Amino acid sequence: MITQLPPIIQIVRRFGCVGGMESYVWNLTHELVKLDVQTEIICEETFGEFDPRIVIHQIPKSKPKPRWKSMQCFRELVTQYVTDVFKDRTILIHSHERSSCHQVTTFHGPPIAVSKSIVSRLIPNRRITAWRNMEQDELFSTSTKQVLFVSAILRDQLVETYPELRDQNLDIAYPGVHPNPPKIRPMLDERDSLRRAVFVGKEWKRKGLELAVDIIDALSGKITLDVYGPGKQELPGRIINHPSVTVMGWREKIPWEKYEVLIHPAKKEPFGMVVAEARSNGVKVLTSSEVGSAELGFRNLKVLDLSSSTGEWSRALEALLAAENDRLPEVLWTWAELARLHKEKFYPAAHLQATNNN
Repeated sequence: MITQLPPIIQIVRRFGCVGGMESYVWNLTHELVKLDVQTEIICEETFGEFDPRIVIHQIPKSKPKPRWKSMQCFRELVTQYVTDVFKDRTILIHSHERSSCHQVTTFHGPPIAVSKSIVSRLIPNRRITAWRNMEQDELFSTSTKQVLFVSAILRDQLVETYPELRDQNLDIAYPGVHPNPPKIRPMLDERDSLRRAVFVGKEWKRKGLELAVDIIDALSGKITLDVYGPGKQELPGRIINHPSVTVMGWREKIPWEKYEVLIHPAKKEPFGMVVAEARSNGVKVLTSSEVGSAELGFRNLKVLDLSSSTGEWSRALEALLAAENDRLPEVLWTWAELARLHKEKFYPAAHLQATNNN
């Protein structure tokens, strides 16, 4: 599909590599400008040096808490800004937040869970109700022409929650990685009898750190685990005092060359960019079936259900460690490919539909 694209306006509260969703927007927009797509951002704040070709529209920052009221305020300010500033321009709006004035939206997280208890039905939770209403606005706003998801797992969760979504234009838009040079990474020291695993994730409970520790426990001191993301003050004593665990805290970059395997048994992970990053650096991966990036079909990756026993997890880890370790980078999908998909497919389709409806 070929059509002349108008300027693309991305909506994100924080423009910078300060989180998974934010990194997605940052990398997507920087690749779009390389493809000569006029790209503008509506945000509250920016982080880092961005390409000067990207135009920033900064709106006032909302109070951070409570989060649902903050998002409501952000959404209202964005809608007003779009009405005031873009009323005489032809544009296409791509939102990554719970907005309601977009033509394209990307879902980065799971749907709002709604309690089915009798009490919750009799006395609705204002916070949950507000998030649910904003979620529905994002999906079913009259302006919405295209709904994108970062994985098939996430798409299926949303369709299960909202069966009427099947009538919408739905597509998968996996996050990418930056390609590494096609060369063999340095081998780990084969003389070292201890194997080295890594866990990455600030949200350590959701990403399965406690299970990761149980898994290495089952191998009786044959493997160490370095933990990146949370600080010691955030973790229970069992983890910070574990003889085989080292808490590394937050780091901007993970030294992947030091590790043989990533352990990522997340409870709920719409995509899991760390899995793609590990494989792009030749690191093996043990992950759960709740992680969307496993859909890409990487080599040297084992996937288990969360219902698996600790013994099954530890045996899967042993099998990974026993497999040949070629350390070859594996890149199946890049940010540049994601940008081309938007430029050539998603944006033209949404713009054409919006134009026809007008």
